[in-house]
Amino acid sequence: MLRIWMGRANTGKTARVLQAIQEGGEDPGALLLCPEHASHRAEMELCRALGPGAARCAQVLSLRLLAGRVLERTEGLTDGTLDAGGKLLLMHLSLQEVLPQLTVYARPSRKAPFLRELVAVCEELIASRVQPEDLGDVCPLLEGMSGEKVRDLALIYTAYLSRLCREGEDRRDLMEKLVERLEASKCSAGKDVYLDGFTYFTAQEMKLIEILLRTARSVTVTLLGDGSGLEIFEQSVRARDRLVRLAEDCGSAWAVEVLSPREPETALEHLTACFFGPFRRYEGDCGGVELCRAESMFAETEYVAARILELVRSGACRFRDVGVAARNLDEYEATIENVFERYGVPVYLSRRSDVLEKPVLSLLAGALDAVTGGYEYEDMFRWLKTGLAGLTDSECDVLENYVVAWDIHGSMWIRDSDWTGNPAGWRERFTPRQTEELIQINALRRRVGGPLGRLAAGLREQKGARGKLEALWAFLEELELARQLEERTRRLEELGQLQRAREYSQLWELLCGVMDQFAAILEDAELDGEEFARLLKLVLTQYDVGTIPVSLDQVQASQITRNDRQRVKHLFLMGCNDHVLPAVQTGTGLLSREDRDRLREQGIELAPAGMDLFHMELQYLYAALAQPTQGLHVSWPASDLSGTPLRPSFVAGRIRTLLPGVEEISDKRAGRLTAPIPALELAGGERGGALWQYFAGEERWQGALEAMDRAARMRRGRLSPAAVETLYGRSYRMSASRIDKVNSCHFAYFMQYGLRARERRPAGFDASQVGTFLHYVLENVTREAMDRGGFGRMEERDLRALVDRVVDQYMAASLPGFDAREERFKYLFRRLRRTVGVIVENVAEELAASDFVPVAFELEFGDDGALPAITVQAAGASLTVTGKVDRVDGWMKDGKLYLRVVDYKSGKKAFDLSDVRHGLNIQMLLYLFALEREGSALFGGEIVPAGVLYLPARDVLVSQGRGVDGQALRAALDKELRRSGLVLDQPEVLRAMEHSALEGPRFLPLTLGRDGSVAKGVATAAELGKLGRYVEAVLEQIARELRRGNIDADPCGRSEQENACSYCEFASACHFMDGDGEDRMELIRPVKPAEFWAHVDRAIEEKEGAQ
Repeated sequence: MLRIWMGRANTGKTARVLQAIQEGGEDPGALLLCPEHASHRAEMELCRALGPGAARCAQVLSLRLLAGRVLERTEGLTDGTLDAGGKLLLMHLSLQEVLPQLTVYARPSRKAPFLRELVAVCEELIASRVQPEDLGDVCPLLEGMSGEKVRDLALIYTAYLSRLCREGEDRRDLMEKLVERLEASKCSAGKDVYLDGFTYFTAQEMKLIEILLRTARSVTVTLLGDGSGLEIFEQSVRARDRLVRLAEDCGSAWAVEVLSPREPETALEHLTACFFGPFRRYEGDCGGVELCRAESMFAETEYVAARILELVRSGACRFRDVGVAARNLDEYEATIENVFERYGVPVYLSRRSDVLEKPVLSLLAGALDAVTGGYEYEDMFRWLKTGLAGLTDSECDVLENYVVAWDIHGSMWIRDSDWTGNPAGWRERFTPRQTEELIQINALRRRVGGPLGRLAAGLREQKGARGKLEALWAFLEELELARQLEERTRRLEELGQLQRAREYSQLWELLCGVMDQFAAILEDAELDGEEFARLLKLVLTQYDVGTIPVSLDQVQASQITRNDRQRVKHLFLMGCNDHVLPAVQTGTGLLSREDRDRLREQGIELAPAGMDLFHMELQYLYAALAQPTQGLHVSWPASDLSGTPLRPSFVAGRIRTLLPGVEEISDKRAGRLTAPIPALELAGGERGGALWQYFAGEERWQGALEAMDRAARMRRGRLSPAAVETLYGRSYRMSASRIDKVNSCHFAYFMQYGLRARERRPAGFDASQVGTFLHYVLENVTREAMDRGGFGRMEERDLRALVDRVVDQYMAASLPGFDAREERFKYLFRRLRRTVGVIVENVAEELAASDFVPVAFELEFGDDGALPAITVQAAGASLTVTGKVDRVDGWMKDGKLYLRVVDYKSGKKAFDLSDVRHGLNIQMLLYLFALEREGSALFGGEIVPAGVLYLPARDVLVSQGRGVDGQALRAALDKELRRSGLVLDQPEVLRAMEHSALEGPRFLPLTLGRDGSVAKGVATAAELGKLGRYVEAVLEQIARELRRGNIDADPCGRSEQENACSYCEFASACHFMDGDGEDRMELIRPVKPAEFWAHVDRAIEEKEGAQ
């Protein structure tokens, strides 16, 4: 006997099933079959309806559970059944088997999505009870691409089925085995069988129902719909008609009963009755329905959490009486977890997690990729950072810093020899601390490289899949992975994170199952290491982990496609946006809609697609609207994360039309008052306000308020005296190069030299190393040229030979293994080698045309230097500055030694008075005036400051287009290498610096007026004297700022686009916002010489007035 009970939502179909089960009693008993995701709730409903004797009256089973019972009775469990990963692997083998015969799929993708699509098509064919010969028969009848595609699929399907059912093995799907063995198992014999909650039935499931009609006492099927002709119930009507034909074919009596809904009384009942149906406005109270337009997804989730708290606190319901549903729940999951935790709303997210996101599988995939992919940085640290590789977080950081700095990759990880590079970086001298750190790093490398090397050796030596799995298993055992997972699960339980703990508890068993199945399918098939790793990772993509609720009183959050049995008092339907609810199906897999239509014309009926899927989407929506008994809360965000406007779904408009009195609310911040933590956050925005005072009246919030108050008052612009002393000492020492950093931004100076923070930098040949190289060559070439009597006495070929020899010396000392380096590095260095030759020739020509000669190279100021450090006192603070001058040139005249300081500048920065005005770019001036004070003892005689010059020492690129002659090229190079700086405004000194200085300077930074006078680039002796006192004032100001603990974010810059923040490595820690608190941008504006010297005078007056 077949009974079909049809009805709209809430017409009592499930209640009638439960009543019939109760009336049937314990003999003969009943089977209640339902969709897998609804089985747990169905059991709860049965227990509530029948009480303690429910288990004696009926069994609640999904079709898969029923299959398990059947196989248990018929001794079929030993056959084994493939899961999603096993099917994917089997499909890979099947595809390789028939590949030479394919046309459309002759060059298939090797990625998981394509194999998943193939498995899905084959499983759909199996569920539709389509045989390979059926496809073969219709191929000649299908024209064009459809015929070729179906032919290929028939070949793949045949290979797939043959591998499922090899001799002595039966790996077919559970449903196939259920259909084959149900009758013999007698599981349904004489029982009343109920199928409740199914949307439609596949051909395979129809075959199951046919068997049930033969073996069971009765079969009852419930279907959603009323036979009214509405499109959303079309699938149900088709299912009814197929079931009736089946009953007639089986000679079984049948009856169809349509359950009539009661006349709607409330707004919710009216909405359910009329949303898909005859239009009628509801004139009564619409208090049970709310619409909410939120500004964002986060604001929408806050509204939902706050509203749930209001309902629970009012006594209207408990948390377990509330449901949250969304069509795109995966996009809401992280936000729901975050917001609900802050609001104190317990929630269970009905979802399954991708196992590849879990550390244990990241470890496995990362280690395999590392071994088979050349031990690259990303692969190595993907598994090392899982926390399961035997390293602590700090050990992993130390190792990563070194690996990044020295570009560690390839066999360097597993070779026997230790790493030798300095952890501090390129060309740094080893200190005892760095030596100890290197010992630690090599110990970490051995701990990592040992197991990894043994895994690599095992994968290399073992040719078959089983052997490679044994090598992988040994690797996991060496890491004690099972024990680590147990400990992590226990820690999560202790922290109260029960859902995550249960997910972790499944991972080891899942991994073991995957490896067993992998071995069973591939056996001893020969694979190289890369193919083995690819296939194993491919299989792992098919798994996820899920949990059941860890508490009875929780809000249930789920996709609307998975909560169709859920009756709740209040339902929050989130994400009601256009193209989201209902979802728009963008594709139908490998078989297009046209392919399916043509197959249907030939009598091959597959799963629903196209408009059928859309109608099912509308059924999900309809079922969701019918779930709540007291309140429906529909919400949507007005914009996405990027701020792009989003349109609401038609659902909102339909509700407004049916329920003119529906309440529409906005996500006002007042909702945050429902929970302490969000309310505290709100109170912090107005300290001292009414909400702040409310919390201040309760003792338990005092600590939080004090912390918030401290945080609000805290400014980064000051360190305490104790902190200053801890970071910088009682007296302050800095190199001259640090002056620019402290005056360009106090916060950046604090980060770099106070906290000693630094970003990871490769120890490669970067811009700073280019400068080091050019410095080295210029110094050594110039020094030797002076020893030979000067550049003027050297032939051009001798000079080039000298440059080549010095460059070779540098390469031998600093670039060992040059020939083994990558081609781009060698190309850049060869270009740099040509550049340094050009710069040396330019310097040689300059010195040959000058009476100034180099008198010192790398001249140091400091404890171990030729000259004492520079020290100033201010406000009880002592500042000592050390440094090194690249080159000092001198000219003796009338018993006086005129000195100029030359600095090799690897960047493009030039000397500018506007920089000096802000305390920047004063390093050379500082050296010059220190030489004036202290140089007599070193050089003898009276010292006269003659100026400062920047010599460009960088990779010079000059366009050499066609037709450019040598003279034009030389002019272009001269322009690139023109010095910048400030020199003494005395004609005889200028001529001594460059013989043609007053006629047409080639090297000096002079600008001549029309009358031949020098208009720019010079300063009088008096002005240079003032400049010396001004530099001293700048140092005293630095000392005062350090003593005050100033760490303001006050970057200097010429514009908002070009400033100290533009390339600052500490921007992520700073979050500078001009005008916010003490944050301010110091603009460096162009200054005329007169303005500059007036500023210098004022600064000197202030300095001398303060003394």
